[in-house]
Amino acid sequence: MEKKILLSVVVAGMLLLGIVGVCLAGIEPVPWEPEINKLHSIELNMAAIQKRLEKLDGTELLPEGTLNYLNAMGNQLGILDTRLADTLSLLPAFVLLDPETQDEVFLALDAISADASGMMDIFSRIVERMGVEPTPWHSILDSIIGRIGGYIRPSDTLPK
Repeated sequence: MEKKILLSVVVAGMLLLGIVGVCLAGIEPVPWEPEINKLHSIELNMAAIQKRLEKLDGTELLPEGTLNYLNAMGNQLGILDTRLADTLSLLPAFVLLDPETQDEVFLALDAISADASGMMDIFSRIVERMGVEPTPWHSILDSIIGRIGGYIRPSDTLPK
């Protein structure tokens, strides 16, 4: 009888250890998680700037101080461009990322690029109404779009 109880305890203990081992075995964290989080932060900041531009573009009369407001947004875009460059320099080449990470990075960069393209049109409409030419913010937005394209498709940016 004691042997049966001892054997039952040993078997239950081994099963418990096996179950605990499986429960504690997790998914290995992505080593590039901080950089991916930075890309999402840049994406959110770009979307916020675009939303403010759309609101300004929707007004019938541009308020006094609009140029200063646009310059402040341009400064923010310059900072985001620098943050994007720093973040992309910390990531490995796009083609070397694992597929899941590559998808997440691509979606974040695609959203940033789409926001930058949309902002170009809005900036153009606003400054056309103001009579400011050329649009000084295009170079920053071009830099952001070019930086993303150069990271995703580096062969497209090489001189031929």
